[in-house]
Amino acid sequence: MSVTLSELKSHLRISDTNEDTALQIYLDAAIDHIEGITGLGLNQIARVAYFDGFGDMELYGDNPESITVNYVDSAGSNQVLSSSVYALKVHKARAYLTLAYDQEWPDVQDQDANVWVNYTSGFTAATIPDAIKQAVLVEAGTNFEFRENETMVSLTNKNTVRRLINSRRIINAWARVN
Repeated sequence: MSVTLSELKSHLRISDTNEDTALQIYLDAAIDHIEGITGLGLNQIARVAYFDGFGDMELYGDNPESITVNYVDSAGSNQVLSSSVYALKVHKARAYLTLAYDQEWPDVQDQDANVWVNYTSGFTAATIPDAIKQAVLVEAGTNFEFRENETMVSLTNKNTVRRLINSRRIINAWARVN
């Protein structure tokens, strides 16, 4: 988990367990909200991205790991592509797979989604950027503290969240992701 309930409780200076259920709901909602705005996967999860053929393949989320590229060959059989054929690159906060030097993509069967990539992406508590963690804590804390109505303080805190995450936003994702 990239941001934990205990971190949120520490941020809010809450030591008892009376509000744990509500706080977990606000924390989950804050993570979903920040993921929706940035396009990043904050918690590390397993993903599958489908592509219609080989080429540069953009992967949704951040910090992709444990990558396996599968494809349907020209004979119609499922194959696993050797990791020596592709390289993982990051450009402007977007991770993508591209053809490695002096390699060739294999031939694939002519059908939709004939290439799919299994991978994990997202952050752990150790790898999440400080600005993103702070945005989650401010969002969850504000929603918890001002759960009854919007106030000038809660609106100011929402602007703080936007400023913290604005540089990490990913606008477009080209792959279909499940």
